[in-house]
Amino acid sequence: MGSGPGHQNGPRTVMGLVRQYRYITNIILACVAIALEVYYSICAGSCSYLRGTIFGIDLTYVGMACMALIILLSILKQDFLLFLIISAAVGIEFYLIGFQVWYDTYCSYCLAFAGIIFVLYIVNFIKRRLFYSLFFMAMGLAGFALVFKGSIAPTYTYTFLNTYY
Repeated sequence: MGSGPGHQNGPRTVMGLVRQYRYITNIILACVAIALEVYYSICAGSCSYLRGTIFGIDLTYVGMACMALIILLSILKQDFLLFLIISAAVGIEFYLIGFQVWYDTYCSYCLAFAGIIFVLYIVNFIKRRLFYSLFFMAMGLAGFALVFKGSIAPTYTYTFLNTYY
């Protein structure tokens, strides 16, 4: 049926193109997020004093595990489960951004990771599943608030306190 101007079989917008290649986009974004986490973990720069754990596990490892799960679910094309996991991650990121705002201490790597989570949410958004999404966001936020332990003190303080006390 025609190959003239205005005729396309594919998406006409950037978002349409991203959604068409959603799984590849998810995998690329998750790999970028993992790279951010790796860099953050070896960086001794301005963010090294901002730390957090859940159940004693460093958040960098939790973030990498979350991204690995997103990659796996993208490979398996498990749209609904993927959307729920990303929705919970959005709730968690709201908490973590709030933590940074509360203490007026910001980490560019953490904020970039949060940005990736928000982009993943937009790319994987399922309008008819909005109720489930909001529920999982709320559960992510509330559950994370119960198990998160964060600190903003310089790392050497903890090294000193753990060594001598």
